[in-house]
Amino acid sequence: MSFGNLAEAKRIVGYYAIANGKGLKVKKSDTGRVRYICAVGCPFELLISQDNRDQGFKIKTLKTKHTCEPAYKNPRATPQALAHYFKNKVQNNPKYKRNWRLEAYAQELRDSNPGSDVVINISKDALAEGKRRFLRMYIFFQALKIGWKAGLRPLIGLDGTFLKGKCKGILLVAMAQDSVKHFYPLAWVVVDKETGRTWKWFMELLRNSLELEDGEKVTFMSDMQKGLLEVVSTVLPKANHRWCARHIEANWSKNWRGIEMKKLMWWCAWSTYEEEFKDQLKTLGDIHEDAARELLHYPPQNWCRAYFDTTCKNQMVDNNFTESFNK
Repeated sequence: MSFGNLAEAKRIVGYYAIANGKGLKVKKSDTGRVRYICAVGCPFELLISQDNRDQGFKIKTLKTKHTCEPAYKNPRATPQALAHYFKNKVQNNPKYKRNWRLEAYAQELRDSNPGSDVVINISKDALAEGKRRFLRMYIFFQALKIGWKAGLRPLIGLDGTFLKGKCKGILLVAMAQDSVKHFYPLAWVVVDKETGRTWKWFMELLRNSLELEDGEKVTFMSDMQKGLLEVVSTVLPKANHRWCARHIEANWSKNWRGIEMKKLMWWCAWSTYEEEFKDQLKTLGDIHEDAARELLHYPPQNWCRAYFDTTCKNQMVDNNFTESFNK
């Protein structure tokens, strides 16, 4: 068996040790080789070293005999190795037999990061039949709450995406950005469908986790998802709500094609003061009056920089950072 590098070889040995319940320890290791022996002194021996011909790593010595009992203390059973070992098993087979429950996982999250909000809802219809069936789940780590409150810009991107694994559903996320505009995940939920009802459930929990009250001085960015516009205005009535200009363009340009008109639409979005916006809109109207009129069906307060609040200190007109995280 060959490996691309030593790190890959060590990872595979970890899988072997977990799958076979054997405690292996490293006898010798350097940049060109690693030798494993049984932790309790069995004849087992494994040497992986660099192969000068293929510039990779190969198994050079392998004595597979073990005389020991299954190991309950295994040096190779690291969190990373266990995660990789069970990931595909659970994802590809939702009925994979295991002796843990989702509620236990939620409690472990709360215990490991006290103050975290982990909420699980089960189906009321299933309960009426005497069954417990998962419906939706919300997670917000305390460490992320502290970081956001400590000084990040009050900008939160919202987006949903389909889960494409064996377990179907919708993933809804709330995203922020750190001081250098890198991803800063806040909260995420798994729901059955993306509706006004599930967005309301998510937004109410998010409001409570961040203590947003009526949403004053907070700016949300979204793609105008179904039911979300009304939910934000209801749950957080004083919050600012930006609409992604890229999605506005996609809808508007179905009727108004042409590079020049699209360019003017974006110059409208990027305008930093009202007169500039009006000038760009007038230029667009000179090309086609109905195109400019239809663009105003989307209130510029929601997608033009000239009308953004000055508290947020962020001039983004699209929701790309949230969508990129979801992807």
